[in-house]
Amino acid sequence: MKKRISVLIVEDDELHTELIQRAFEEHQSRFMLRFSSNLMEARIYMEERKPDIVVCDWLLPDGRGIELFSSDKENSSYPIIMMTSYGNEELAVETIKAGALDYLVKSPESFAGLPNFILRGLREWEHIRARHAAEKKLRDVLLQTVESLASMLEKRDPYTSGHQKKVSVLACAIAEEMGLPVEIIEGIHIAAILHDIGKISIPAEFLSKPGRLSPIEFDIIKTHPVNAYEMLKAIDFPYPVAQIILQHHEKMNGSGYPYGLLGPDILLESRIITVADVVEAISSHRPYRPALGIQYALEEITQNAGKLYDREVVEACLTLFREKGFSLDDSVRD
Repeated sequence: MKKRISVLIVEDDELHTELIQRAFEEHQSRFMLRFSSNLMEARIYMEERKPDIVVCDWLLPDGRGIELFSSDKENSSYPIIMMTSYGNEELAVETIKAGALDYLVKSPESFAGLPNFILRGLREWEHIRARHAAEKKLRDVLLQTVESLASMLEKRDPYTSGHQKKVSVLACAIAEEMGLPVEIIEGIHIAAILHDIGKISIPAEFLSKPGRLSPIEFDIIKTHPVNAYEMLKAIDFPYPVAQIILQHHEKMNGSGYPYGLLGPDILLESRIITVADVVEAISSHRPYRPALGIQYALEEITQNAGKLYDREVVEACLTLFREKGFSLDDSVRD
């Protein structure tokens, strides 16, 4: 026997509840209805039973129906259809933005058509879930490809081993501390993992030279952001990865390279990676000097906040290390 579709109806109006029950009288073999009259009761049922779909009134005695939505809309376990007595566009937009699969305006006709409306909604939900799964698979493949590209550089330059990963972890932690959206943080992660990929075009002996670089050698090293941009610009990343990497050595006062951009003209993602890159580089061993330690690195960004480095980014970085116990070594072990 085919499993019946579990539907949670959240509605406090007795007349509307009766109309909905009548609409399903001829569909009892296909649907199993559960009615709740408030949000608290609905939440308990949703946690214990996991319905296939929820149909919820916009306004209930203990709050608005959109309060049922998960904060993680992409990973919600079930679709929610909102019901409202008012059919205005503003309400519809707010409902869909909150994460509703669809919405309907209450009327005897819409209640009568609710069984078919739910079936169409469940078919659409399956398509949405399949699309999200495919997008996740593509993101996973993208990240694997990015990490493979980064490992190519590490094989040429043992001193960068782990550097790009540490910069990526710290840059993403800074972005989270600043409250940036998940989409921007994902872009920062990819750009930071690849931020030194342009060094693959630099002679290996320059990268591992134990002494100070000559002016000519340093000028060649400084071409790596442009090299990276040329390598990556044709790849259709969902984020401006090539542009972020191109700008990751620019400074707020225009003293950076390759173009001497001023603060407002530098992408925020690049400003974040700049700080993470400086902190990791100063605190770690390099061919031309021993590690200077994290405190030295934090003093550097503190003294030059607003001059070389974005002040808000620096403040977020300092909060991580001084108040929240962030550690670069722990980040790599994780």
